[in-house]
Amino acid sequence: MARSDRIVRQGWSGADEVFGFERLPVFPFAVLMIFCLCVPAIGVVALLLQIAAFGAILAIYWRRLPAMLLAALPFVLLPVFATLSALWSDVPMISLRYGVQLFLTVLMGVALARVLDLRQLVLAIFIGVSLACLLGLASGRTGLSEDGAVLIGLAGSKNQFSYFALFWLGSALCVLASAKYRLPARVMAALALVPAAFVLVQGSSMTAIISAAVMAAMLALLALAHWLGRGGRMFALAAAGLLTVPVLVALPQIEAEANRFRSDVLGKDSRLTGRTLLWEAADSLIRQQPGIGHGYKAIWLGPQGKGLLARNGQSDGRAFHFHDTFRELQADLGMVGLLLFLGPFGFVLLRSILLLIARVDAPRAFAFVTLLTILLRVRTELVIGPFLTETVVLYAVLAALIALPLGSPDRAHGRERTGVLRPRPSPRTRSRPERKPA
Repeated sequence: MARSDRIVRQGWSGADEVFGFERLPVFPFAVLMIFCLCVPAIGVVALLLQIAAFGAILAIYWRRLPAMLLAALPFVLLPVFATLSALWSDVPMISLRYGVQLFLTVLMGVALARVLDLRQLVLAIFIGVSLACLLGLASGRTGLSEDGAVLIGLAGSKNQFSYFALFWLGSALCVLASAKYRLPARVMAALALVPAAFVLVQGSSMTAIISAAVMAAMLALLALAHWLGRGGRMFALAAAGLLTVPVLVALPQIEAEANRFRSDVLGKDSRLTGRTLLWEAADSLIRQQPGIGHGYKAIWLGPQGKGLLARNGQSDGRAFHFHDTFRELQADLGMVGLLLFLGPFGFVLLRSILLLIARVDAPRAFAFVTLLTILLRVRTELVIGPFLTETVVLYAVLAALIALPLGSPDRAHGRERTGVLRPRPSPRTRSRPERKPA
């Protein structure tokens, strides 16, 4: 039985368990939710199972819903604003529906961070993504790219399958490196490294390959920092920052040069021109409504997106975007939406640095590196969307890093290292014999 299954909820006794299902383990439901997020090709069945798993987690922890919603408050401001954009959207019902879906997606990530400690969250991501990617490999499902037919598994595209492999590879490395996981989990993690690397490379996604290189370099630096004192960890984190910031700023230029090399030297069609035209169209739409945008999903699912879809050979705006999260948010929700998205990141990044200076372990390294590798893609891909894997993982990592205490490294979410919350015994007062008057 997993350690999370043995956790006794604080302040609960047998009489407090009104319905009886409060003792059910949440870890299998977390794995099921992550698995369903990574198999969008299955369609509505995966979506229904994902929502059912989320509902089961909320039902098991129904007493903690107020605290969970309070913890989610900084993160749900963006989806709440997206829902309210129905008031000025050209397609108000679409903005309302997708805004509610985005709210549920963000809440899924926060819920995972509140019901699992960080070690369990990494393991749940590893198991869920492993099952999805292995099933995708077994399916043999392929899609077309400029390099010909490539495996896309049960994902929506080759890029998405590569990003799933990035989560798979990162979580496998961290499970393998941590002695806190049991031997079977570490053996499975070691066996997963080869297929994860294969899926990552065969997709020919330049962004995913660059992200994997940055992830490997940063994990190596954090592994070195694990053996150093606090001063050494500060130096390693400074080096990691110096590595990440230029890559984050110059990622579009790096991709452009890589695509130019592929087209000029290798003779392959990079299709960079189509993406450049999308960015120009997005900038034009942003200038029209710079403050609050046109309404959530009002571009691609409204009348203004028909011409853009036609020029890019697309007919369904639900799966198409500007290949830039900042431009997508600004076009839909303006500068207000962009600030609501960026707001929590500054605090979380600062707190992450303090956490890593205090102690470096594999789960913390995974959370920090996953956060940065997702941020690496904000200028080339969409990382925020309803029922999007990156969105759930991003907000789960953000909420987990906020929940970790700075002072006591051996506790997470109020749980002791034994995994069981036990009431503290009251100190016994020693009975003293009464003094008889002389």
